[in-house]
Amino acid sequence: MSQQVILRMRNINKGFFGAQVLHDINLELRKGEILGLVGENGAGKSTLMNILGGVIPKDSGEMELDGKTYEPASPKMAQNAGIAFIHQELNLFSNLTVAENMFIDELPTGTLHSVKYKEMNRKAREFIEKFELHANPNTKVEALPMGTRQMLEIAKALLKNAGVMIFDEPTTSLSQREKEKLFNIIRQLKENGVSIIYISHILEDIFYLCDRISILRDGHVIGTEEKAGLDKSKVIKMMVGREISQVYPYVQKNTGEVVFEARGIKQGKAVKGVSVVLRAGEIVGLFGLMGAGRTEFVRTLFGVDRMDEGEIIFNGRKLKHINPKSCIKHGIAFITEDRRQEGLLMPKPVKDNLVLATFDKMKKALGVVRKKNENEAADIAIEELRIKVHNKNVQLAKNLSGGNQQKVVIGKWLMRKPKLFIMDEPTRGVDVGAKYEIYSIINSMAQAGSTILFVSSEMEELMGVCDRILVMSNGSIVAEVPKTDYSQETIISYALQGVR
Repeated sequence: MSQQVILRMRNINKGFFGAQVLHDINLELRKGEILGLVGENGAGKSTLMNILGGVIPKDSGEMELDGKTYEPASPKMAQNAGIAFIHQELNLFSNLTVAENMFIDELPTGTLHSVKYKEMNRKAREFIEKFELHANPNTKVEALPMGTRQMLEIAKALLKNAGVMIFDEPTTSLSQREKEKLFNIIRQLKENGVSIIYISHILEDIFYLCDRISILRDGHVIGTEEKAGLDKSKVIKMMVGREISQVYPYVQKNTGEVVFEARGIKQGKAVKGVSVVLRAGEIVGLFGLMGAGRTEFVRTLFGVDRMDEGEIIFNGRKLKHINPKSCIKHGIAFITEDRRQEGLLMPKPVKDNLVLATFDKMKKALGVVRKKNENEAADIAIEELRIKVHNKNVQLAKNLSGGNQQKVVIGKWLMRKPKLFIMDEPTRGVDVGAKYEIYSIINSMAQAGSTILFVSSEMEELMGVCDRILVMSNGSIVAEVPKTDYSQETIISYALQGVR
């Protein structure tokens, strides 16, 4: 790795709604370096990178790129300067094809500016094969699974041949195989002299990939050190300002009677006659590799996707009409894995999103909502989940960091005090401190008698939180692993059953 500094950011400041978000940030990136950037949700990581990527302007400070003053007024200017930005939230057009998304910035055109679709699809196919996207150039993005969309976003950025690349939580939707493939690509880019800023809440990945690590806390750079001089506990302490002695909190709780049964659930080709039994006060994990059918199964349980066959018994009664409205009425809540499209109203204020699931409980006569109750409930959720928001009535959900958006989704459902909480990747994009808080809330719910079905791609997380783990493979439950038998090797061997 060269010691040549390719990018300098000096005394960068930025504020929103009268609140300071970045305070005199100083950061340097060397040529051919992978610099890890870590911090809690709302620490300022994405804001800083959005300034670098030309998405938003800085309030003050200066930047240099290759020794020259760098002042991007737009993402296009940043791109032209050789900076590529893979955002945490995907910037894809779901109604366009894979090929159209790949070349949206530079569509090959012929006479009368007509698009050369044959040429575009040919080029797209080359990159699809190179990055093993498992997609057809003519397939619309809306038909792709989240992991494939994530790899498409990465491939799209790699087409630019940039000198500086920013990866903001790039592995949140990737399978282990796709993750390893991405890491190989990143190492190849480094060998070719590309400088990389890698943002992630997964500290194991930061230590695996990066040469140096910069830590942000509350808009300040706490420190930048060589990886060899740091360990995980030191980074966590620098991030959160305190030590977290236990990653997965433990509480004593009692498991009660059976409260929920799903019998022979079938949905399309993804779910093949799945049955589960859940008890009061129990936290049950659901693990599987990408394509195993986990998300399709839980979406069917909540009535988001139509059930082809099967029945659901809740509190001893068969549910006749399985749809989100009836499930909510019965005390079932569901966190979707796609918070932007299905979990939040992105153009609405934080308060409106937090009370979205509890409007019916806040109405007075004639259906008028009690504003006082609305504000009090939102304030409690913001305090309990430590949601970083400047003004709940003004700040829009889309302007929160990814982790704080996820906290709003969780807070929205917690207000209903659900008896069954189905959580699909609830800690995706959430920092280590906030994860601890979410785990603590899950434990408190279980201790109070609620049942949690917890879907996660992080096996270590499931082993740390859950009482038992169900393993899915190829649309079926292939194993149930009790806590006494937890091991990563055992669980992954079950998950690989039937995988081709």
